[in-house]
Amino acid sequence: MRRLLFVFCVTALGASLAACSHVPVSTMWALRNFDASSVDPAVLRAAVRLPETLEPQKGGVTLKIGWWRDGEENAKHEMSFALQETTAPEDVAPLAGEQKPGTRIHAYRVNPADYAAIRARQKQFLEEKARNPGKTHGSFGVGAEACRRGGFPEGPLLTTTYLRTQPSGAYLTVLKNLDMRETATKEKPLDELVPPCEKLANRAETPMAESR
Repeated sequence: MRRLLFVFCVTALGASLAACSHVPVSTMWALRNFDASSVDPAVLRAAVRLPETLEPQKGGVTLKIGWWRDGEENAKHEMSFALQETTAPEDVAPLAGEQKPGTRIHAYRVNPADYAAIRARQKQFLEEKARNPGKTHGSFGVGAEACRRGGFPEGPLLTTTYLRTQPSGAYLTVLKNLDMRETATKEKPLDELVPPCEKLANRAETPMAESR
C-alpha cells in the first residue's frame, strides 16, 4: 500500500534536488513510516532557522501537498497553503536547543481555516490510491522563501528547517545547514532568491496607492 510520503527535497529556500544531501539520516529513519494522508493538520508544526539579517517572507512559508499517477508527472495535482507563524510556548519551547548565535528561529502552524481543504485533499488522494493501487504517488513538504534586511553578511547563509508531526515532543531536523548561496543559479541569482524585505513591502503597497 503506497502512502502519501513526506518529500524532503521540497523543503528549503529555493533548494534543488541537491538539498537531499542535507537531510539527516536520523530524520529519514524517524519518518520512514510517516503517512501524510492520515496526519491531522492541526498538530503539524514547522520551523526555519535563518541568519538574523534574514526573515521569512510574509506568506512565504507554505505546506505543499500533491499527488500524481504513473506516467502523469506533468499533470500533478498540487495545493499550497500559507502557514501561520506561532509564538505559543508549546510550539516554540522545543526549539530552544536549536538556537545558534547570529540566527533566529521562526515556528509555524497550519491556518485552521485550511484544515478542511487539507483533509479533503488527503481524502482525494486515498480515493485515487484505492482506484489505482501501486500507481499513485504523493508528495508532502514545507517550502520557505526569505527576504533580507540590508546587505548579505559574509560567509555561508545557512538555513535549517524542522518539522513536528506529533502533538508534543521534539522537532525533526529536515534540512540541516543548507547554504542559500549554493542554491542560487545563473537564472535566479542570490539577489532574486532572497530579495530586500523593503522591496516586497513596496510592491504590496503599490495597488493601494493606485486605488486612491
